[in-house]
Amino acid sequence: MNHQIEMLAKRLKLSWIREHYQEVKADTNEEFLLELFKREVENREERKINLLLSQAQLPKTGTQPFQWEHIQIPQGISREAILNGDFIHEKENLILYGGVGTGKTYLATLISLNAIHRFGSKVKFFTVASLVNHLIEATKKENFRK
Repeated sequence: MNHQIEMLAKRLKLSWIREHYQEVKADTNEEFLLELFKREVENREERKINLLLSQAQLPKTGTQPFQWEHIQIPQGISREAILNGDFIHEKENLILYGGVGTGKTYLATLISLNAIHRFGSKVKFFTVASLVNHLIEATKKENFRK
């Protein structure tokens, strides 16, 4: 019977259930099923976040809080709106520019991490140089990817 359960869970792509169903204890069948499904969903969400983080190719940043003192934000936009990624939902661009060491990469990383963890958004980090190189390469091959 265990083999059948494992094979059916595999066929249904219920990987957490297949590997851990024997660990779950409950008083009723309904509680048992509920706990199985909850843990399967949690596992899938965790795997999705990990996949999004690896695909984003975010740079390593420090652990210090972001210093907003020298950042100029246009009127009508708040720090919270930037960090929450409101511009993403409104399908707008956010361009960060400034001198070396002003925190552009750090801020972009914070925004990206929020987008991934809070909304499950797909993010891809590029430096200007790497983006230009990708565009040049795509132009040569006539192969533009999103």
